[in-house]
Amino acid sequence: MNKLHLSRALRILSASALLLLAACGGGGDDDDGGTPATNGPIRPTTTLGSSFQYEGICDLETQKKFTRSYLDEVYFWYDEIVDVDPARFNNIPDYFEALLVRTPDANGVPKDRFSAVLPEGLVRQPAPASAALLSLDPGLLADHTTFVPVTKVVTSPGGRRAGYIQFNDHDLGAQDDLIAAFRQIKAAGVQDLVLDLRFNSGGFLYIADTAASMITGPSAEGKVFERLQFNDKRPQETADSTFRFSSRVQVADVTEQGVNQNRVGTLLPQLDLPRVFILTSGRTCSASESIINSLRGIDVQVIRIGDTTCGKPYGFRQKNNCGLAFFPIEFKGTNAKGFGDYTTGIQPTCQVQDNPNVAADDPADPLLSGALTFMDTGACPAGTATGITVQQGARPRLNPAAQPTRPSWAGRLLLPSQQR
Repeated sequence: MNKLHLSRALRILSASALLLLAACGGGGDDDDGGTPATNGPIRPTTTLGSSFQYEGICDLETQKKFTRSYLDEVYFWYDEIVDVDPARFNNIPDYFEALLVRTPDANGVPKDRFSAVLPEGLVRQPAPASAALLSLDPGLLADHTTFVPVTKVVTSPGGRRAGYIQFNDHDLGAQDDLIAAFRQIKAAGVQDLVLDLRFNSGGFLYIADTAASMITGPSAEGKVFERLQFNDKRPQETADSTFRFSSRVQVADVTEQGVNQNRVGTLLPQLDLPRVFILTSGRTCSASESIINSLRGIDVQVIRIGDTTCGKPYGFRQKNNCGLAFFPIEFKGTNAKGFGDYTTGIQPTCQVQDNPNVAADDPADPLLSGALTFMDTGACPAGTATGITVQQGARPRLNPAAQPTRPSWAGRLLLPSQQR
């Protein structure tokens, strides 16, 4: 596997048997409901044979049969695979790469930029299994795991009171931190919210749903947050995989210690805002993009300040076989309006160059300053709307004692309890 795909794959590894989801965008209808879930393994309808008959048989030729059959079963673009002669390949990663669909999508970028196969040894699954965390070599991990390091009230030049929340990671345990932050902001009686996602590469989708639900109010209750679309062999999984806005906790947070502060059914501190300011960068990915696009899907005004997001509307789950971990793209996320075609990223409302020499919440932070200016004027700061390229991001405020638990580009995940 080439270095580009290895680098990307290392940043999108998920816990074993978890689903890693990608973002979508748009706005509003309701459809069939259902608890977010996935069904059991899919058996092929072609002459390739079931991957189950090859699973665990580890000679090279049988592993190739497993790889081809498994892609036929779960791959989002299974019907576009161009077969290659397996005899040309003396290892599985190269064979897997050769089968991936690279043809351009409607936006002109390769359809599959994310699928990967990696040594299973990179993945260490801790006990208990219910915690479902992933650990890798620390050198391969994100440089932060502080979920919500800054929550405060800021004032625009024109005197508007706004909440500022720096949200860095949708990891296990982040939901409780995020709920506490929104409670603090709601109690302060703010008029606007700035949600800083410039460092947030994604993670668990239930946390993204909670974050978006706290921005909204009662009128969003039951509306579609996101639907997952699998390939046409898996219609029931597609039908069963709808997330919805809610005024209450839908999934209790989980940590390695099994501690959570907000039980299922706990009322959320909803701000009931008609608009939200979200700070973005190229690191804003997947579940973070889901927050943006789910809100746009129900016609909340999302004013994006910063740079274009990563553009990842796809996801997958991990499948282990013969010492390798397979991550073929399995599904696409779409919002309430059915939109998920943003593979070139979600562009900012105001393109503002970040400053690596200031902390993200500093008054001199150009992204925060840009959001506060927009609050007062309804327009981008002078000279920032177009033609600026972000080179580096500002420094997030970190907890030096925090230990990373996921790769830096983790995407979207479902808890094991949300699968079947």
